[in-house]
Amino acid sequence: MAPHSFFRAKHQKAHSLLDQRYAERVQMWCRISYSGQVGARAVSGEAILKDLSKTGCKILGPAPSPQGSHVTLLLDLKDGQAPMRITDVLISWVARDSFAVKFPKLLPEERKRLQEVVWKNLSLSSLDNRRTAFRIL
Repeated sequence: MAPHSFFRAKHQKAHSLLDQRYAERVQMWCRISYSGQVGARAVSGEAILKDLSKTGCKILGPAPSPQGSHVTLLLDLKDGQAPMRITDVLISWVARDSFAVKFPKLLPEERKRLQEVVWKNLSLSSLDNRRTAFRIL
């Protein structure tokens, strides 16, 4: 295989993976608090947000509830505003030391605030030559 063929195949694969995402994610580290219910038991705690998009995020720490359950998050987005409270957040997958959530029911102003934080953090990290891709809806 010619060297340029290898580069092209590797390059296309990376872009294909990115293009499957619904919204651009940006690596971002901030504290979060969560609360919810597991049966009759109330759960709450703190963890670290690892990456963020306008549709969800990945969180480092043990999941407060099983996959498919709902929690409330309080995100300290470091954007000069009060921490953002997001209710009815869906836990979409769970691993041993992390979990991911989706934000299914955001108000337009909440989604706009999240997108602004993503764009700001993406532009701060754009020096690493990553391709950006957004789907504006």
